[in-house]
Amino acid sequence: MKLLLVSSRFPWPPWRGNQLRTIQWLDALADHDRLLICPPPDDGASPPGGDCEIRFVPGVGVASAIGVGAAVFAGRPAQEGLYASAAGKEIVAEAVRQWRPDVAVVQMVRSGWAADAIRQTDPGLPMIFDAIDCMALHYRKAAASAGGLIRSAYRWEAERCRRRESELVATAFSTAVSGRDLEALGAGAHGMVVAVAAGVEVAHADPSSTEPIVLLSGNLGYRPTVRSALWFTDRIWPKLRDRAPEARLILAGARPAAAVHRLASEPGIEVFSDVDDLGTFLARARVAIAPMASGSGVPIKILEALAAGVPVVADPWSADGLEDPSAVMVAETEAGWVENLARLLDDPLEARQQATRGTGAWREFYAPERVAAQIRGAVDLAISRSR
Repeated sequence: MKLLLVSSRFPWPPWRGNQLRTIQWLDALADHDRLLICPPPDDGASPPGGDCEIRFVPGVGVASAIGVGAAVFAGRPAQEGLYASAAGKEIVAEAVRQWRPDVAVVQMVRSGWAADAIRQTDPGLPMIFDAIDCMALHYRKAAASAGGLIRSAYRWEAERCRRRESELVATAFSTAVSGRDLEALGAGAHGMVVAVAAGVEVAHADPSSTEPIVLLSGNLGYRPTVRSALWFTDRIWPKLRDRAPEARLILAGARPAAAVHRLASEPGIEVFSDVDDLGTFLARARVAIAPMASGSGVPIKILEALAAGVPVVADPWSADGLEDPSAVMVAETEAGWVENLARLLDDPLEARQQATRGTGAWREFYAPERVAAQIRGAVDLAISRSR
């Protein structure tokens, strides 16, 4: 079988969830011929060894301004316009004509332009729209906590994403990382399959022997993570330090925003940028946190902690996308955050029990082999339905 996959980012190294998702698709189908079409890396990164062919489309640049204008004029998401170009469409169309894939996968609404090029070139080619997250849901939630012109811009983009995602879902077999996202996409009317994201396997932690470290990991430049980090350090961390003076907060991950970097000047807080091995930090942590009250999909930081055996305290919104919400401790109030974290820091037995629940849920729903089987099943089903 020959798989054509179009992504909006070069996936290596996988700093973001959508990059990890691309790698999961490529790995799950490693025994087939694979062609990845994506923008070039912006930092000189190279793919690992393998037999996956890669063709580059123009990245975000001067042409993107034209693409955004065209997308806005056509009523499509501005973010799709960032990646759309005539050159990119021709590269995709040429791959369909000459390489002749058996199935095509288009990831995220921002790659909707590629779905159009595929349909125009070969209307009968089985196609999967892997939404990953529902971006309409993402921007609706962001608008709820924004103000002024930013709120209006988010609402505007949310509506355009809703219309565009509805078009893509109606014309392709579709997948996403959680039932919440599929529901927001309107998947129930189209018989979709959920292919969930997987956590990264890392060194196992022992909550009974680690330092009193609270860990916030992941993409520290991602807007919902930045917002939640500032909220947590302002509203929760001082109160938790009153309860647990020896506690330390570590923020470790990719591309920390300037506001996150500045948090290192606060008592008991450390910030680590672009870490090569997140497992080192997870192995030291007593508890991980996911305080994001916006965004969509399933936070990778939660899955990584569950895989490592680290108990997680999460905002209800972050926990809602999980297949098993009991995998994490949910904190609905500021007092709840302080109480849950203090208990896990003080009681090794409770920390171990919560970690065991989380690891069990990870094995059942998010282990790489399970996700790989779901991806292969989605491909088989998309092809059979097309026939």
